[in-house]
Amino acid sequence: MRRRDFLGLAAAAGVGVATAGCADIPADAEPVIATNSPRHSPPPARTTASKPAPAPVRGNQLGVVPVLMHHRVVPDATGEYDMTPAFFRAELERLHREKYFPIRTIDLVRRNLSAVPAGRTPVVLTFDDGSPSQFAIDSAARVAPDCAVGIMLDFHAEHPDFPAVASFYVNRNPFGCTGRDADRALATLHTLGCEIGNHTMDHPNLRTLSDAQVRAQIGDLAGFVGRVVPRPRTFALPLGVRPRNRSTLVTGGSGSSRYRNEGVLLVGANPCPSPYHRDFDPMAIPRIRCSSRDGGTGQLELDHWLDRLARPGVRYVAASDRAGVGGGSGRPSAG
Repeated sequence: MRRRDFLGLAAAAGVGVATAGCADIPADAEPVIATNSPRHSPPPARTTASKPAPAPVRGNQLGVVPVLMHHRVVPDATGEYDMTPAFFRAELERLHREKYFPIRTIDLVRRNLSAVPAGRTPVVLTFDDGSPSQFAIDSAARVAPDCAVGIMLDFHAEHPDFPAVASFYVNRNPFGCTGRDADRALATLHTLGCEIGNHTMDHPNLRTLSDAQVRAQIGDLAGFVGRVVPRPRTFALPLGVRPRNRSTLVTGGSGSSRYRNEGVLLVGANPCPSPYHRDFDPMAIPRIRCSSRDGGTGQLELDHWLDRLARPGVRYVAASDRAGVGGGSGRPSAG
């Protein structure tokens, strides 16, 4: 599948926990064994047929992978990128029901898909801008139940086969926090197994900046995060706009501001090619927009694509160890 074919498809088709230093921002008994009585002979041994091994699952390693783009998760979802907590819970329910399995962006980029069970499809949940509605903790580091991470943790408790992992792309004040509160938020999120990615210090239009300014925006954020947790290895474009010199997205900076990005996320608007497909470009990973605006039924939003990925042979499916790797077209129809 050529890149122009894939892009052509797209063309056709508040949390209640107070956190110090944080403010809202706009848009991981033994069994008893009975003994035989000496007055009776032991009963004859029973022969039980061994259970048959499960049938091997033939996968589709070339199918597409949905990478989902989220922003604020708030009760008063008025913006085109907003989503209500109830809508986000419903999203998780559908993903679980349709046999998706969450991974992080860095796992996709590095082809680290070994954790995906046979018959399941990897899905990447990403969150931009570091809103408090995405992640918030109290003074005891307890996660707020109505933030995105709190909702994912609660869902994981009900469905242990659906990990509460995602990739969060933050700016200067992650999750509305500053100082030690920001450091504590980053450390806690990392401990939960989530990825912390780079979204620049100030969320500028990179195309309006010089090469040096672009490198400073990316490098300073990498250094800021790297003081507390591992440096980001993936990057989400602010506003979806690339800089004039695209090489600045890959590597740059020096000393504490050095950076190297292995993957770059776009803003839209279609599923991502499999990392094993020739069309996969880790420096241009498309995403599917998720919001509750108009009931989430907008063209090219999540429900639009999940309906199409339900068709046979379209999406990535993990194979069992004993099964061969199949290959469908990997081309979701936009219509």
